Amino acid sequence: MTVTEESGVATTTGTVDEADEGDEVTRVLVADGNATVRKILRHNFVALGWEVIEAEDGEEALRIANDNRPPHVILLDLNLTKIDGYEICRRLKADIQSRLIPVVALTAMEDQEEKVKALDAGVDEFLTKPINRAEMTVRLRSLVRMHRYNQEMIGAESVAMALARAVASKDGYSSGHVEHVANYSLLLGQALGLDSSQLKIIKYGAILHNVGKIVIPDFVLEKTGPLTPREKALFQQHPRVGCDICAPLKPLRPILPIIRHHKEHWDGSGFPDALRGDEIPIGAQIVGVVDVYTALTTDRPFRKAIKHAEALASLRERGRRGMHNPELVEIFISALEKREPGLADEQDAELQEAQ
Repeated sequence: MTVTEESGVATTTGTVDEADEGDEVTRVLVADGNATVRKILRHNFVALGWEVIEAEDGEEALRIANDNRPPHVILLDLNLTKIDGYEICRRLKADIQSRLIPVVALTAMEDQEEKVKALDAGVDEFLTKPINRAEMTVRLRSLVRMHRYNQEMIGAESVAMALARAVASKDGYSSGHVEHVANYSLLLGQALGLDSSQLKIIKYGAILHNVGKIVIPDFVLEKTGPLTPREKALFQQHPRVGCDICAPLKPLRPILPIIRHHKEHWDGSGFPDALRGDEIPIGAQIVGVVDVYTALTTDRPFRKAIKHAEALASLRERGRRGMHNPELVEIFISALEKREPGLADEQDAELQEAQ
C-alpha cells in the first residue's frame, strides 16, 4: 500500500473489480477543500464506474446536494470553508428531500468530542485520513445499497397507499378503511407471535390485498344480488391482477402471496388456486379473516354495516363451513376483545336484546 500523506488518502495498486447494483449509476459527492484529495478520490470512484461530483466549499456542496439529481452518498470534509461540514449535515438531515442521503465525514481527528458533535449533526459514518481505499469502497457500497433500498421502500409505500385508497374508494369504502384492515391484520399477527419483519409484510399485504379490484367494473363491485357466471369470473381475477400490478415493485414482492391467496378457503373451495389448509400462506389467512370482518362492519353503498356481534357470528359460521381456519377465527376474536373490551359488552347487550 502506498500512502499519500499530503492528501490523506491511502491508495493501493491494482483495480477494484466491482459493478453497481441496478441500472442507475452511483453518484458520489466529494466535498473537500483539498484539490489533491478530490483528484485521488475521483480516480478511485471513476474506476468503479461511479459518477463523481466535486465541491471545494460548503456553499457549493449544499447546492449540489439539493440538486434535481442528488448524490447517492456524500463524502464531506467537516472543515469546509463558507459553510462547515457540521452545518451542511444539519441542513441536509433537516430536509425531508435529503435526510436519507448517507453522509460520510472525512476527518483526520481523533477527538471524541468532535466526533460526538459530528454525529449530533447527522453524520452517518467516519473515514479517518489517511483513508484506506478498500475499506472506503466497502463502506460506501454498503451505504449506497441501504440508501437505494430506503428510496425504493419510500416509493413503493407511496404507490401502495395511493393504489389502496383508490381501490377502497372505488369499492365503496370510507377513507379510513385501508388503515383499519392493516391495524386489525397487525393485531392478529401479533396475537400469533409473528416477528417484526413478518408483521411488516402483513401490514402491506393487508393494505394492498384488494388492489386488483381497480380493473373490476363498478357494476360488478356494487351488485347486491348474485353474480352471473361471467361477473363471478371477472371478480375472481382480482387476486391475479393485483399480483401483476405489484410484482414490478421489488420491495412489494414479499406481499404477493397475500394478494394472490387472501381469497383461498381452508377447505380448498376458494380462488384462484384452490389451496387448502396450511397450503395457504399464513399472511393470506390473516388478511382473509380480517377482510371479512372489516367488510361486514363497514357501510357500503349497497348495504349498511352489521353489528359487531353479528360479524363475529358470521366469522364463526364461515369457520364451521370450512372457509377459514376455525382456530384462527377464535384467535382473532379473542385479540379483538382484549384490545377493545367494550366490544364484548356490546355483543352481550345485542344478544340480550335479540332474546
